[in-house]
Amino acid sequence: MKFQKKKLTLLLVLLTFSIIHSQENNEDKKNKDDFDIDLQHPLLSNRFTLYAGVYNSTKGIRVGVNGASDNKVIDFSEKANFNENETTFFLNFNWRFSRMWTLSAEYFAVKNGINKDIDENIEWEDVTYNGGAGIALGLNLNMYRIFIGRTISKGLKHELGAGLGAHLLDIETSIEGYAFINNDDTGEGADVNFERKAVDVVAPLPNIGAWYLYAPTQKWMITARVDWFALSINEYSGSLWDLGIGANYQFHKNIGVGLNYRYFDFTANVDKNNWDGKFSLIFQGPLLTLNANF
Repeated sequence: MKFQKKKLTLLLVLLTFSIIHSQENNEDKKNKDDFDIDLQHPLLSNRFTLYAGVYNSTKGIRVGVNGASDNKVIDFSEKANFNENETTFFLNFNWRFSRMWTLSAEYFAVKNGINKDIDENIEWEDVTYNGGAGIALGLNLNMYRIFIGRTISKGLKHELGAGLGAHLLDIETSIEGYAFINNDDTGEGADVNFERKAVDVVAPLPNIGAWYLYAPTQKWMITARVDWFALSINEYSGSLWDLGIGANYQFHKNIGVGLNYRYFDFTANVDKNNWDGKFSLIFQGPLLTLNANF
């Protein structure tokens, strides 16, 4: 429930910004070709902007794989403390290739490999891992985002836009430890070997999105963005939310710093030969960036 509230809050913020400054937008329309871009915040007018930063996120990870007790979902966060904070690198590049059109690309990655003593047995691809003997759960995620958007309204101090894009998620989950092989679900009479199992999938996820920028001064800017989709595509079905709100301080005309709060929620069912199952990924936390623009 609290995740739903956060989604609604960020959407309301985005809507509120556009309503608050609608009157200003009307005035700007009258003189849209007359205002001096030197009076704008640089991120409202510069052609190229590169963001590099660190993302400190808490995580919620639930995974189900083929054969795992009739697709019973394994809560990685609960069993392996994957909900602990992790700091990861973040990159974003924006290209304003015309006055009204923008192309952006983004990347971040999560690498987890945690050894954890788990009391209960875990079934994974018809192999039962011996709880209490030391089981390692792992997750590797690379997320790429590309987005093309058109400005809907633009003024001296603000910009509202929307567009289409895609997230590409490269996900691998794994488990390793001592396992019962060829057992009768009780472990009796079974061989016990060290086993490692991994499943991976590359999921292309088209989405719609919108953004809003408001710069009350040439130094300060408030930003909000949302990406969303919920549909079935070939072997995948599910939903995605990618939300962000933050502030930027431009201490030099070509260099600035930003502090954002990012929320990413992706849930999907997968029907593929190498992974017939489901997963749910939630990442949320502060993102600190340094931007170079020109």
